[in-house]
Amino acid sequence: MSNTKSREFLLIWDSTMSNPNGDMLNENRPRQDEITGQLEASDVRVKRFAREEWINKGENVLVQTVEEKGKIQTCQKRVETIQKSAKIKDDDIEKYLTDNYIDVKLFGAVITKPKRDILGPLQVAWSKSVHEAQIKFMQGNAAYASSEGKSQASIWTKYISPYALFKTYAVYNNLVAKKQNINVEDKDIESFIEALIDGMKHYRSTSKNQMPRLLVEVIYNNSKLDGELDYIDIIKDVEDEELRNIDQVQIDLSKLSIYYDLKKDDIEKIVIYTHPSVKLLNIDDRFELKTI
Repeated sequence: MSNTKSREFLLIWDSTMSNPNGDMLNENRPRQDEITGQLEASDVRVKRFAREEWINKGENVLVQTVEEKGKIQTCQKRVETIQKSAKIKDDDIEKYLTDNYIDVKLFGAVITKPKRDILGPLQVAWSKSVHEAQIKFMQGNAAYASSEGKSQASIWTKYISPYALFKTYAVYNNLVAKKQNINVEDKDIESFIEALIDGMKHYRSTSKNQMPRLLVEVIYNNSKLDGELDYIDIIKDVEDEELRNIDQVQIDLSKLSIYYDLKKDDIEKIVIYTHPSVKLLNIDDRFELKTI
């Protein structure tokens, strides 16, 4: 049974000259709130950073792209393959997956056959940029022609955002783990933190260029969670759409100290993981500081 204490996370990360999370239904433009101009990133996108890092480190990960005879496996086929290989009965598949696959243990999974909905004890919310961000349409010449017989190279097109600074909230609820008999240990939470931070650093592509800047972890003595943990102020030196670099902002932790004072009987400790480039204001001596 899980004895790992409930905790909340607030991650500050940025994306530079890239597409933080493309919307396939809208020409793969960066997801954006049409009213506020803030960019958005789904929980799936953020969890993928951790999953990619776990895969690279040799951890068992259920939710990943697996090809079989030139075709991508469905969720049902992926589970069937695992069941057959490990000789697991339908009634035992849920426990087998939560015991052996780190992403299922923490994030949960929806399995189509046998039908299982595993509610993971660690949930990640949708992210939003803390400012209105620009979106630019880019074009360029590709190295190859679009088809045989063409005399000119084809033209590539893409949408990018010059810069966006995001906040991401996540929560680990020990009561959810206990209710589902998921045995989460402290090392699993440590693995998540490491995979999330390192995954953001290591995952690079023509559309992805992000960096973790600050991670706040609040560990509770009980399960009296806050529910949003939005006690960090971002102070910008320029107007929203002029923001281009982490050097142009300061991160103020004063509200986090006030929150700690209000709930210090419920809080075991607060850990701040920070990137060297971040300008921090009002650092509380009671917080434990670590470097990203």
